[in-house]
Amino acid sequence: MSANTDTELSQKSESIQVVVFQMGKELFAVSISDVWEIVLMQPITPVPGAPDFVEGVVNLRGQIIPVINLAKRLGLESREETSETRIVVTQVGDETVGMIVDAVQKVTHIPIDDIEVPNGIALDGEVLAYVQGIAKVDKGLISLIDLEEAISL
Repeated sequence: MSANTDTELSQKSESIQVVVFQMGKELFAVSISDVWEIVLMQPITPVPGAPDFVEGVVNLRGQIIPVINLAKRLGLESREETSETRIVVTQVGDETVGMIVDAVQKVTHIPIDDIEVPNGIALDGEVLAYVQGIAKVDKGLISLIDLEEAISL
């Protein structure tokens, strides 16, 4: 076997572990390594002058955390809060930010081979900036969120 074939075989068996959540009818995911915790919705204190996608801040065990409405950030229609609505608390570098999502579906592994880079997809350029890949799964597609881009204020 050549070194090239060995690399191809190891890449086929590689996968990433993600948290899959729902926004409207669509599925999205972020790497589990960037997720600090998932909490129930709670009162959010608005912050005057914040961008429209920033809902405000929450006090999570003594730490003040900004909370964004991920649907608004991605240019999707925001839905009413339900008993399934969650705040996914993420940490990228030194930034801790909560993201409101409609429902958390599961934690799963996605094979790297099942992920395609969305080059050439005719989407709004701003939304596309937040998508780092599209995963093909049994029941459809999951958009992998570029968390660093999506939570940057």
